[in-house]
Amino acid sequence: MNELSNPGRRALLRRAAFGLSLAPLVLGETSSAAAAELPLISEQDPAAKAVHYVADASRAKAATSGADCSNCSLYGAAAGAAQGTCSLFPGKLVKAAGWCSSWSGL
Repeated sequence: MNELSNPGRRALLRRAAFGLSLAPLVLGETSSAAAAELPLISEQDPAAKAVHYVADASRAKAATSGADCSNCSLYGAAAGAAQGTCSLFPGKLVKAAGWCSSWSGL
């Protein structure tokens, strides 16, 4: 028997597909709330030191003019936020005005 010929299975598959389509919306809301509770990374953190992270890009000798975390492709935050997430530092926040040697333009 074809699995999709059973009305119960079709309804279950529809519900599962609907639930999966809502997951990004739900996760997006919780991830922004969770990001607000994350600690700010310290310049002394070993991961930060490994990429020469500084909280203020103007102090980074290797940073090009206008390059900071807020316009890096690895950074994630709402426009105008003072800090946000970085894929290099899971579980920690970075300053939008910061910079590191892994900076990658949008």
